[in-house]
Amino acid sequence: MAVPDSAVRLLLGVDVIQSPLMVLLLDKLTIFRGKENDSVFHEGQMVYIPRLLLSQFRFLDRIVDGKELTRKLLSVLTDVSLEVQKEILACIPDIVEDSEHAEVAKKLKEELTANKELTCAAIDALTYLNISQEQVVQVRTSIVAMLKAFSFTDLPIVVNFLLESLTSQDSLEIVNEIRLNIEFEINSKLSAAEKEKMKTSAKLTVDALKGRMQFQRHVADSWIKVLDSAQCVRMLDVYVLLILHWLDRRKLVESLLRNKIRNGVLTEQHLARAFAAHKQIVRDYFPSVLALAQTLVRSTEPQICLMGSALYTLAFSHFDPYCKQELVASLMAHIGSGSSSEINASLNILAELVKTQLAEISRYAVFIKGAIDYLDHNNLSIEHIRKLYLLLAQLAFTSRDGNYLQDDLHIIIRKQLTSGNAKYKRMGVMGAIAVVQALAGSPKENNVDNLSKDKHKQVVDLLELVRSSCCRDAEMTALFLDSLSAMLATQRLAKNEESWIADNMTEAFEETFVADLDELPQLQEKSLVPVERLFGLNNEAESTIFINLVPLVGTVPDKGQDKGAQQSPLCLAPLFRLITRCEMLQSDGDLGNIDALLGCPILMLSPDLCDRLPSLSLKEKDVVCTSLFFCSNWAREVVNSFASMDNDEMKGKVVMRLRLIIQLNELLAKCLVHHPSFVPCPAVFELEKPAMVPKAAPKPAGADKKKGGKGGKGKKQKKGGATIDETLVNSTQDDEEANATLTQSSLDADSSKAKKIDGGDKVVKNSLDLGSYRQFFRELDISVFSILKVGLNRKWRSLPESDGVASLAKDEIKLDLPELNFLLEDLSLKLKHALTLSTSSGRRGGFTKGDDSRKIGFSNLDHHSPRQIASHMVSLFPTLCDLVEDACNFFQAQTLNGGGDEDEDDPMEERAPRLDAESEPMGCCLQLLLQCALSLLGWGGWDTEDNQELLMTVLMVAARRLSPDASESVTKQEALRCTFDYFSNLVETAPVMDTAVTVIKLLKLLATRSSDTDIKEKLALHAKSVLRREWKNSSGELEKGAHHNENLQLVIQTFVMSSSSPLEVLETLATRDLASMVNLDRRGHAEEMASLNRWTFPVFYKVMLIELITNIKRIPVGKKSDSLEVLEEHLLSWTIAVKILYTAVSLTKVFNGRANLSAAMKMGRQFVELFLRQGMPLMDVLFRRRHAQVEKLLRSLQQSTRMLHHLCGHSKIHKDLALTNQVPMLKRALETFVYRVKAMLVLNNCQDAFWVGNLKNRNLQGEEILTQTSIASSGAAEDNDDDDDEEDEDDNAAAEGDEDSEVELEEQEVNNDKSTNQEDSTSAGGSYSEIF
Repeated sequence: MAVPDSAVRLLLGVDVIQSPLMVLLLDKLTIFRGKENDSVFHEGQMVYIPRLLLSQFRFLDRIVDGKELTRKLLSVLTDVSLEVQKEILACIPDIVEDSEHAEVAKKLKEELTANKELTCAAIDALTYLNISQEQVVQVRTSIVAMLKAFSFTDLPIVVNFLLESLTSQDSLEIVNEIRLNIEFEINSKLSAAEKEKMKTSAKLTVDALKGRMQFQRHVADSWIKVLDSAQCVRMLDVYVLLILHWLDRRKLVESLLRNKIRNGVLTEQHLARAFAAHKQIVRDYFPSVLALAQTLVRSTEPQICLMGSALYTLAFSHFDPYCKQELVASLMAHIGSGSSSEINASLNILAELVKTQLAEISRYAVFIKGAIDYLDHNNLSIEHIRKLYLLLAQLAFTSRDGNYLQDDLHIIIRKQLTSGNAKYKRMGVMGAIAVVQALAGSPKENNVDNLSKDKHKQVVDLLELVRSSCCRDAEMTALFLDSLSAMLATQRLAKNEESWIADNMTEAFEETFVADLDELPQLQEKSLVPVERLFGLNNEAESTIFINLVPLVGTVPDKGQDKGAQQSPLCLAPLFRLITRCEMLQSDGDLGNIDALLGCPILMLSPDLCDRLPSLSLKEKDVVCTSLFFCSNWAREVVNSFASMDNDEMKGKVVMRLRLIIQLNELLAKCLVHHPSFVPCPAVFELEKPAMVPKAAPKPAGADKKKGGKGGKGKKQKKGGATIDETLVNSTQDDEEANATLTQSSLDADSSKAKKIDGGDKVVKNSLDLGSYRQFFRELDISVFSILKVGLNRKWRSLPESDGVASLAKDEIKLDLPELNFLLEDLSLKLKHALTLSTSSGRRGGFTKGDDSRKIGFSNLDHHSPRQIASHMVSLFPTLCDLVEDACNFFQAQTLNGGGDEDEDDPMEERAPRLDAESEPMGCCLQLLLQCALSLLGWGGWDTEDNQELLMTVLMVAARRLSPDASESVTKQEALRCTFDYFSNLVETAPVMDTAVTVIKLLKLLATRSSDTDIKEKLALHAKSVLRREWKNSSGELEKGAHHNENLQLVIQTFVMSSSSPLEVLETLATRDLASMVNLDRRGHAEEMASLNRWTFPVFYKVMLIELITNIKRIPVGKKSDSLEVLEEHLLSWTIAVKILYTAVSLTKVFNGRANLSAAMKMGRQFVELFLRQGMPLMDVLFRRRHAQVEKLLRSLQQSTRMLHHLCGHSKIHKDLALTNQVPMLKRALETFVYRVKAMLVLNNCQDAFWVGNLKNRNLQGEEILTQTSIASSGAAEDNDDDDDEEDEDDNAAAEGDEDSEVELEEQEVNNDKSTNQEDSTSAGGSYSEIF
């Protein structure tokens, strides 16, 4: 039923009384001052009288005097109370006529700045006014200027108004302003009601953003561009990314997220703050959160996968039970995916949830139990099975609702342990250890009392079951022992459990592997080869016992023999490791009770046996090689156990054991050449597949024909197509993780393979690189590297004799270079594996799907968190700095003594350190030390707030070395600057390019963390100093090759990017350095850049063009609203850029290699396209005010496009497929450029300056292509698309443009270029033609 009009509204419909009545009613509004009597009770509800009164004015059929009504409304607006003002603003769009909207908008704009309390109402009214675009821009500008001043509750209306009337041209700027000025952080000091109010406003703001992005595509595109170029992440960015993903921009969002994570811009802390502050906003986009988490977890890049894990954890912590169930189901899907990285990430997430939210995750234990079905999965490694069993055991034995899981676990584990299949028995061992840990374990810092009798019996029965099940299999027994050791390294068991394990294992060790002197003759008789007591470090009185090794090797029983595992030397190292773990737990870290084993002799091969290896039988060769491997692994475990002891005598013996390891490695390298078919016993027992055994490389004369590896897999190829035989011939092709940081890539290939011993010049030939045998050596613990604190012995000594020493002097406890190099190689690999880089300063790491080889050597390391490893390295950082300083002092002394390289003809290089045969080991140590420092300082975990104190500790180490008086009050930025200055001193000391590049990476990393602009300038200077040096290897030859080019590319990019004026640097590089190469011979180098020569020219050339494109992208698009000064600055930047392009394409006449031509065509096309998008709008604005400068710039650019056209012709002549593929896109860009310039000239009434004609196809030297002449003579010229531009006014101007060249080529080439330009010019502006 329609509501009848009121009497007032009927009277307002009478023309005669309408205006006086309106004035009267509006005057009455001034009497209402917000009191209680301002409202009346009407039809069952309270009605505000001003609102009721103003409603009579809305939507009248006719207004007699609209201007008077508008004037009166606006005048009353200043006289009434605040509540009435808001009512007027809410009704004013429905009252005034459209013709008066402009006047109303002007008044409202004033109210925006004058009265902040009316801002929201005024903006809301402006939204419904029909005003001109110019007024909209003015109002929008005013709102943007005061965006930070708006209250949180006003933001939804403000954002809606700013985005509603946006055009594609203005959206980028407005979106950026919204992003920078809106903060979603909530002050923790606010009351609960205020916080809830802010959360509601934030949600409404995000909804407004979503609505505009959904219906205005250019708004969403602008957000993507802004986020892509942002150098930091704000809370609003996270919500916008979820909106974009919800809007089916999934590929773009995923790509954007990956890039931000790789560059260290987006961290877990950003996500945590976004979830914690406004979890309801994130909850609305749960499908997007889940999809993004799944995508990121599937990534093979560690840092991206970790971000996906963080998304899962945060979503589980903040969302409702429905979402939690979906998250658990998704994690189960990852476990069943078959991808090793997904499985590992999913299990880590679940383990973290069990650790932090056991009560919540236990509700979904029935879903997690389903993962047992994946135990037969081929891609489920031993590490995965261990994590899964530990997860299930904790749910079963530590949560309230896990009783139903206990019986299932016991049944499954017993079945697996009694199985005859090694695969399932291995699973049973992992399951049993997990149950023991769940029943009796606790964090290592806690001291657990004895378990109850029932639990103790349960644990002991389970351990006895495992022991008896594995008694016939040495590998299973070793796996059981290693698993127990790994558990005790991170957990404490109940006291009675630890005592039981220690007593039983110590008894087994003494019975099997420890022998007295009385047993020596009998053991020597039983041995297949001659043996002696060797490598003893104790006094004769203490040497009454020895380790029985070789006799056990010669009588190794088969796997099926009963109790064979107890007598296998395969269990020697694992059993000793377990004993030392138990001893350390029971004696508070003191191993004094078993220190006799540190210097205990070993019943080992006679010293001359390795020299007679070719004459031995096959079985004897097996015994010799196996004994060497077992002895080396024994020595490694001894070092693992005693390296952290503080006793000086123990430290000395540990150093001697390190020398023993190196000596055994050299013996092995020689012996394996004479026994290429040998298959070592495994030392890593978590690999299901047999370890691949490479064949020995160069076969000595008279050696037998090589046989295949174990299981017929000896011929299997590794990555890159190289066979395993080839891998051993060339050690640089070994597994990247095993050898990337070990190889001295800067040294000569032959010298890197040669091993020097005894301090002489004798080279050991026909020996192997043992990097491919990593899986057959025991892993060094992270605690071993504390031995580095003993320092470096500056006297280079030979390896110790094999008969050992009786005593050690305290002053001689120092590391020689071989031991230091051995330790640093392993430490560098461990840090690279454990500490994920926060930036792309190094090669991007990644997981490998189903490949356990990259995890070899890191099994024990993976039991420690990255923070624990970083904390340990912080304590070692002063030692690393000491060693770095020792190396630098060595090379500085070498330089002063004449060992450096001096170039009399080169004023830039007074004297620089160089590597020779003597200094190679020290150079390798310096490189490894810097790589360790780079891995530590580049850890992504430093971005978290929890690790800031630890980071400051690292930085203060370097700060105090520069300023010993530095106090604790030093700020982080000051510490960063001091650390930068400390490492910058190493640039000039670097003996090889690899070392210099590592220093540059380190400095670049510190510069990115610092906000000091001076540091970037210093970084540019240091990068330039690297480029000014001529780098040679140890043989005196110039460094070259792909690896050297990669290093050079990084330094050039750093030099350009860190400079305050990158375009000016590129201009100098192009016009001075690259151009000077034209007149140099093949062995010459640039005067100012000694690293620039004929071999490195393509690297400089390509990087220059890439950086040119990068920098012109940053030149803003010219706008009419910009000041003349700003526009001229942009014009100058484009002028420099065009000059660089012209120089670059002109150089292709001389340096016409395929790489140079490809770079010129690809980057030339991108340059033209960017100029069309960003440069031509600037030309449009400045054409009338700076006609001459614009004209000169376009003329210079046309000369470059001519050369690009010649490149197209050259690629067709030579039929180079890689080059011709770029021709269509390049010609399309050139054609677009022609018509775009023509459009600008027509717009400015200068179309007469534009001429079009036929441009002949020419080669790089300007010679006409003959096929073009024949086509033209046959009348086929009409098939050509004639399009070029030139806005000159006479031929003289065109000639001047051709002569305006900054590159001096050879005389003949210059003449060809001039003749080409003359023939191409047909009229007052020249002509240009593209032929498709």
